[in-house]
Amino acid sequence: MEREIARTRCTTEDHSTVMVIEYQHVAAPVPGAPARDYPGARRLALASGEAVRYIDARTFEVIGSGELLHRLD
Repeated sequence: MEREIARTRCTTEDHSTVMVIEYQHVAAPVPGAPARDYPGARRLALASGEAVRYIDARTFEVIGSGELLHRLD
């Protein structure tokens, strides 16, 4: 199972605004064990589903195109 844990507004090279969404895989609780989530790997994607990679605290890269996205805040 996967859950959304963050959304970050970014600007593209042509100054459009896009949303980078961070997801985290969560393992289901083990039967008979106390109820809790088991957080796992994280991934980044645009709202359109395109894969994104983290470059630094203010920069992301769309993996398929190499386009750089800059964080807005």
